Amino acid sequence: MVRISVIAVLWMLVAACFAGSPVSPSAVVSPDACGEKAPVVTRGTPELTSEADPVILARRVLEIPDFSGDGLIEEIARVLEMIRSRWPEMAEVNARPIWAPGRLILSLEPSLSEAVSVSLPEEGASAPFCTGHPEFDALNAAVGLRAVEILPFEYTRVIVIGFDPREHVYSAGASYEEIEGVIYARPEPLLGDGSDIEMLWSGGKWYAVFRRAWGDCPSGCIFSELHFFIEHEGEVERIDPERAARIEEFARVLAERGWRERPERQ
Repeated sequence: MVRISVIAVLWMLVAACFAGSPVSPSAVVSPDACGEKAPVVTRGTPELTSEADPVILARRVLEIPDFSGDGLIEEIARVLEMIRSRWPEMAEVNARPIWAPGRLILSLEPSLSEAVSVSLPEEGASAPFCTGHPEFDALNAAVGLRAVEILPFEYTRVIVIGFDPREHVYSAGASYEEIEGVIYARPEPLLGDGSDIEMLWSGGKWYAVFRRAWGDCPSGCIFSELHFFIEHEGEVERIDPERAARIEEFARVLAERGWRERPERQ
């Protein structure tokens, strides 16, 4: 997986063209303004956090009424374990996140951008972070803000923030976009391709597709093969590709992910 903070925001330049302005010493806000709630933040590139397969998959299927929270993660872990215990070769295929967990790209209005800049410590250092913008500071504390990176674009005010990876990035982004001074807040996508897993809950059954992919995956995998499974009431059945093509749930997964088999020529 490749970090693309700089690449991801190039297309944002047109939407966020603002002239730079000098930092005013009077804009500096003491961390005491936030009290004990000021999060300790490192100025620099947020770390990329790895997540287990059930967590990654649970983030994609949050709208299941039968499961929620940790219960959904445990349910997905149970199904994956059943599949991998019968077909050990599936242990080599892992779920691949679509976006970087616990990271958002934020475009800011000039006043908030200046407040962020003057409130951060020196590059690589950590300190309590308080901008004096109450709603922004309160949300930073709520999501467990850990790091802030100011991207080096002269005519844009864009930052990358790192926070508790257990927070759902889309929910966090929606909350930031409600704050005055935030133009947009978007997940940081990950470039490249690779093996992956997708699961769908339908009619009391789990439909799982394991995609094993290889061959120059940083540029988009050249070859891939698909494996299909259905779990129902504690029993798992492996479905051959020809039969899977006639099952609506599998067709939906393949259409949404754009997956198809690309066999390696012998």
